[in-house]
Amino acid sequence: MKKILKLLIVGCLVLTYSCEEEKDTLTPNYIAFGTDAITETVDVGAGSKTIEVAIYTGNKTESDRTFNLTSVNSTAPANAFSAPSSVVIEAGSNSAMIAVSALEAGLTFEFTDIVVEFAETTEIDTVPSTSSVVISVALVCPPADAANLTVEIDTDNWPDETVWNILDAGGNVVAAGGPYNNPADDFTTIVVPVGTLASGTYTWQLGDLYGDGGSAIRVLNGCNQVIASGAVGGSLASGTFTID
Repeated sequence: MKKILKLLIVGCLVLTYSCEEEKDTLTPNYIAFGTDAITETVDVGAGSKTIEVAIYTGNKTESDRTFNLTSVNSTAPANAFSAPSSVVIEAGSNSAMIAVSALEAGLTFEFTDIVVEFAETTEIDTVPSTSSVVISVALVCPPADAANLTVEIDTDNWPDETVWNILDAGGNVVAAGGPYNNPADDFTTIVVPVGTLASGTYTWQLGDLYGDGGSAIRVLNGCNQVIASGAVGGSLASGTFTID
């Protein structure tokens, strides 16, 4: 009988602990970001872009509450973004919005991360999966500029052997150049505006009339982004690029 009594007592203690643990887990005193990941692009020439992020709490109170934020774990350079250092949940509310600015001046065409997190606090609970938001941002070239192309040719000491062209999907020549002047164009970069091309896939070809190579080609869009490049090591080199 004593043995049964002990088992009942232990059982009651376990149940009591489980109930307390569940109550702590379900406490409304928490704060969370509305999402954990956002992907955005900033048009070249736009200067910046504002990204709004929602923040929620599990309860409402009768007075304003201020919670600190940090972005120290961001991989984006400091001049690529501006993020708030705190958020205010107003009295009678359980939500707020923060605005994060992605700044063109510090961005490139490669994605980088702005990480906004809740600063450590004992005033309110957080859950790892909702305690931060990662905003991945990069520059993008607007369509009109993306289709406006320029070709750059780096010559060797025999520019009169260098020729190039760009073909559309049907094999039609839409741009071409060379041979160039020797010695006036030795070891120089020749810039050729091509203009705006229609959407589609194109082929660039770079040739050397003597067959010993030595020149290089770059195709750039209106945002000065290199969308294709190559060099000729013999008689001919080629590659493709796409305009959306």
